[in-house]
Amino acid sequence: MFNSNLSDAIDYNKTQEPTRNRFEVREVEVYDDFYNIDTTKFFGIKEIVKVTRNTYLKNTDHFSSEISFYISSKKMSAREYNIGIRSHWSVESMHYVKDVTFGEDASLIRSGNAPTNFSIIRNIAINVLRRQNYLNFPQAIRMLGGNIKKLCCLLE
Repeated sequence: MFNSNLSDAIDYNKTQEPTRNRFEVREVEVYDDFYNIDTTKFFGIKEIVKVTRNTYLKNTDHFSSEISFYISSKKMSAREYNIGIRSHWSVESMHYVKDVTFGEDASLIRSGNAPTNFSIIRNIAINVLRRQNYLNFPQAIRMLGGNIKKLCCLLE
C-alpha cells in the first residue's frame, strides 16, 4: 500500500473549479520516493501521482471525495499532471456519451467507411447539443427527435 504524506510530496497543485451545479477541488501530489513498491514490476516508473477530488453538488447538497493514483514514466510538475488528467477525462466523457446515449459500441455498422462516418455524425450531434447548453443528452434527443424545425434551427 502506498502511504503518502503531504510533506513527502515533491510537488503539489490545487485547483478549485465551480461548474454548472457543482464545485470541485482537485489536489495533485507528486512523489518520487516509492517506499516499498517493487519498481521492477513497473518498468520505467518515474513518479506516482495522487489526485484527490472533493466535489460538492449544489442542487442536492451532496459532498463526495475520491482519491486516484497514477503511475507515470515521465517527470512533470503537479500542475501539468492536473491539467493532463483533467483533459483526459473530458475526452472520456465524450466516449461515454457516444457509447451510452448513442450506443456506439453496440452498433452493427461495421463495413467500409460507415463506422467512421457515423462516428463523425455522433460527434457533430454531441457538439451541437453541448453548444446549445443541453445538460442531459437523452432528454435532449427525446425533445428534439421528432422536431425537424427545431433541429434545423440548432444548425444555423
